[in-house]
Amino acid sequence: MAYEDEYDDYEEELRSDRRRRLQLYLLIMLLACGIGLGVLWNRIVITVQSGEAGVLYRWLSGTELSRIYGEGLHIIWPWNKMNIYNVRLQTKERNYTMLTRDGLPVDLQIAVRYQPDVRLLPLLHVTVGPDYLEKIVFPETEAVLRRSVGQYTPEQVYTSKRGFLETVVIRSLTSVEDRYVIVDDVLVRNVELPAAVRLAIENKLTLSEQEKAYTYRLQIEQKEAERKVIEAEGIKKYQNIVKQSLTEDLLRWQGVQATKDLASSPNSKTVVIGSGKDGLPLILGSDR
Repeated sequence: MAYEDEYDDYEEELRSDRRRRLQLYLLIMLLACGIGLGVLWNRIVITVQSGEAGVLYRWLSGTELSRIYGEGLHIIWPWNKMNIYNVRLQTKERNYTMLTRDGLPVDLQIAVRYQPDVRLLPLLHVTVGPDYLEKIVFPETEAVLRRSVGQYTPEQVYTSKRGFLETVVIRSLTSVEDRYVIVDDVLVRNVELPAAVRLAIENKLTLSEQEKAYTYRLQIEQKEAERKVIEAEGIKKYQNIVKQSLTEDLLRWQGVQATKDLASSPNSKTVVIGSGKDGLPLILGSDR
């Protein structure tokens, strides 16, 4: 009987030991899972912020081309990878040194306004990748600019003549949009020429504006001279018409009327002695 009791106690102790070991194993597994989850949290729980979109790369099947992950929370396996793109309209600047048609260097400050085409984001990720700005946008823009600037003189580049900016924009849009990127605009913000060339162009432009001002003033003077000639011709025509209407009888009658007006004036006294020329009376004397 004592032997059986000792055996039962031994069995109970073994079962208790097994439970303790099992609990320890479970605790270790929970701790390991917790640590693993903490370490891999950022690979499992993915947040796509506002203005962003995601492309999922699966470890077994590759990039998922049929789905674009929009804003919000996404749960993925830790061995997969979510690639997040900024799909908002963005502006980046770059400085270039290029040669004009005459072989002179010109420094251009270019601003490119762009955004990835959300509809083709998986294709952009597969063919180009996240650094598409450095791989296609700026290189394509630079290539177009070099071809365009090489066709113009420094003065034409400096003054943006012959639709220079519009040509650059149109060509850049056509070249880059074939690579799954939308280029909204390409702006030339600053043009820097060698100091001597810039000074010569500015002096030429100043002289050109002065020439335009002088030409305008000459045109005004010419118009004023023509106006005076027309005015003189009008006065001459008027005098000729009046001269033709002045007969001797009319002049004599007007003299008589003038004499009557003077004689009736309260401030004058008249003395008529004989007659004046053409039979008109002479008026002498005055209160003044």
